Amino acid sequence: MVELVGQLDRGDLTLDAPYQRGHVWTGNQRRLLIRSILQGVPIPAVIVNDRSLWPADDDAPLCAVIDGKQRIEAVRRFVQNELDVPASWFEPDRVESTIETADGPYVRYGDLSVVGRRFFANRATIPVARGRFATVREEAEIYLLVNGAGTDQSADDLLNAQRVADD
Repeated sequence: MVELVGQLDRGDLTLDAPYQRGHVWTGNQRRLLIRSILQGVPIPAVIVNDRSLWPADDDAPLCAVIDGKQRIEAVRRFVQNELDVPASWFEPDRVESTIETADGPYVRYGDLSVVGRRFFANRATIPVARGRFATVREEAEIYLLVNGAGTDQSADDLLNAQRVADD
């Protein structure tokens, strides 16, 4: 995942295809992804289209994210010190400094030791499914297949799961 952030920062990858939604995850949703990564929870694959064979200008990104924009943005914000998470999520020897908040000490990526940053980078392995779709229209069709085929969790479903988690 950290590699995808690097591709994004170099301009080799775009998150902003016309079918994509905006920046919709809250800070808490981003933190929960970081927590999942740290706990080793399997994260769904990011779907990327290889556009390197498309006729385009030299400045166009080589790849486009079809699915996974919010996940990539969450990791990007963390590694660029724009997102803090509870320091308790890391072993104390992996934290060099903290930020005091009403919820207790928090940490940014840059506040981690070299070992802490390496630990996160090694844990942030999210599978990437790569395709070679010929047009933005085909990318949008894949986006719809992946994001439009399921059923949203109802409030009751989530409440039930929360009750089980709290027991």
